[in-house]
Amino acid sequence: MFRYLVLGLLRNGELQHGYALMKRYRLRSGLQLSTGNFYRELQRLVGEGLVRTVSNPSGADPRRAPYVITEAGITAFDAWLAGPSGAGFARYEDELSSRAMFVADVEPPAARKLLAVWKEELWIRSKIIERAREAALTEQVAARDQAFNGLVLLLTRNLKHVAADIEFIDEFGEAYDAWSAAASPVERARKRASPAAVRARALPKTPESR
Repeated sequence: MFRYLVLGLLRNGELQHGYALMKRYRLRSGLQLSTGNFYRELQRLVGEGLVRTVSNPSGADPRRAPYVITEAGITAFDAWLAGPSGAGFARYEDELSSRAMFVADVEPPAARKLLAVWKEELWIRSKIIERAREAALTEQVAARDQAFNGLVLLLTRNLKHVAADIEFIDEFGEAYDAWSAAASPVERARKRASPAAVRARALPKTPESR
C-alpha cells in the first residue's frame, strides 16, 4: 500500500523530492517514516513508469532530485482510491494479536509479565499520540484559512485503536487468570512441556517467575 501513499502525495502534480514527501506525509498522518523509504519506493515507481524524474528548478538543491507523477501513475492511484477496500479493511491483524495467540504457551508468571509490559507500552504510546493530537488541534485552530487537514481525526482514530488494545489486554488477562486458576495440573504440565513453552524457558526470568 505504501506505493499508493507516495502516488497520492504526488497526485497534485507538483515536483517533489523524497524529503519533501516525507514531511508532507508526517504533516498529514502524524507518523514519521525514514526519507530512505520514500526514495526506495520512488525508484521502484520510476521503474514501473508511474513516476519520473525531472530537472531541478533553478536555485534548488542539486542533491535532491525531484519527481513527478505520470499519467499512468495518476490512473493507478485513482483506481486504487476508488476501488474495493480489499483485505486491509476487512481484517485487523497486528503484532499484538499475533503474540497474544501464544501467551498460554508460557508459564503463568511470565505470561502475566508479558501482558503488563504490553499494556505499559500501549499506555506510553497513547500519551505520545495525545500530545501530538493536542499540538495538531492547536495548529488547526490557528490556521483557519488553510486547506482541510484530517490529521486530528487520524490521531483520534489512533487513540481509539490504542484504547481498544488496552481494553483487550485487560480482558485477555482476566480470561487468562480464570483459565490458569481452573486448569488442571495435568493441563498446566502439558503446556509447560510444549515446544513453545520449552523455548520460553530460555527467556530472562522475571522477579515474579523466580
